[in-house]
Amino acid sequence: MESVQSKWEDIVNWLVARSRSNSARNYIARLLVAATTYFIWQERNARLFKNELRPPESIIELIIQQVRYKLMGAKLKNCDNVRRLLGDWGIIGADLLEDVG
Repeated sequence: MESVQSKWEDIVNWLVARSRSNSARNYIARLLVAATTYFIWQERNARLFKNELRPPESIIELIIQQVRYKLMGAKLKNCDNVRRLLGDWGIIGADLLEDVG
């Protein structure tokens, strides 16, 4: 998603174009957008209804932590690309599916 502009419309268009892809990179992109949307919505509600405010750094950390947890439990193929992506996320020794096809 490095090449995607930070406008919501551009992000959605990028995701729609890749929505059928099962690549690990696109899976992570979908997880990131979903987690970001959820935590921003949660922060909005906390600010409106509870008058609570968290610093942006803590929200970013929550998003990264949530995506990392989802990746730890995901069933991904055992290939160099996936191992490199998981390593970038600090996940080592994950259970990966053997590619039998």
